Amino acid sequence: MKKIKLLSNPSYHQAEVWLVEENGRKLVYKDFSKWGILGAFIIKREAWFYKKLSRIEGFPKFFGTPTPFSLLIEYIDGISSKKAKNLPEEFFERLKNLISRMHKKNIYHFDLRHLSNILVKDEKPYIIDLGTCLYIPVFGFLFKWIDECAVLYIKGRISPELLSNKEKRILKKINRISKLWFFHKILKGD
Repeated sequence: MKKIKLLSNPSYHQAEVWLVEENGRKLVYKDFSKWGILGAFIIKREAWFYKKLSRIEGFPKFFGTPTPFSLLIEYIDGISSKKAKNLPEEFFERLKNLISRMHKKNIYHFDLRHLSNILVKDEKPYIIDLGTCLYIPVFGFLFKWIDECAVLYIKGRISPELLSNKEKRILKKINRISKLWFFHKILKGD
């Protein structure tokens, strides 16, 4: 495996994320080795989510865990939704559908308002960084609104002209509610 480029700016609480090449294929290598045994737990957990979701178009394919502290996933050659502008309504419909398919597997992301967790390629969404996901087989419907509301937030940031008056009112309420939530960063976004 040949390291090509560091994709992340790792801090004490983040993994090193590399673009690598293996057998002529570009992949993403996520390494939590600096965390020791806790890093192994974090990677095993995130790998489980990638395995569950990798057959759904819009999630990177999973290619394994080369070490107990690392995982390999498909490299999506897109741009961060942070940099995207004026995406069409179809993009947001695809994103809603992608989130719905994830929820049908009882998986909830909880961090989609961070625009860096959604890539855009050919005006299609790709959800990455599954480290904050939770598997909630019972009563998950109580939490799905968090991921679903993220779509409105993202739409407001990327293509605000597409927001209907109703969506604007809902988004305003969500932003007020998010300030009361102790997981403020989860709902606040970038």
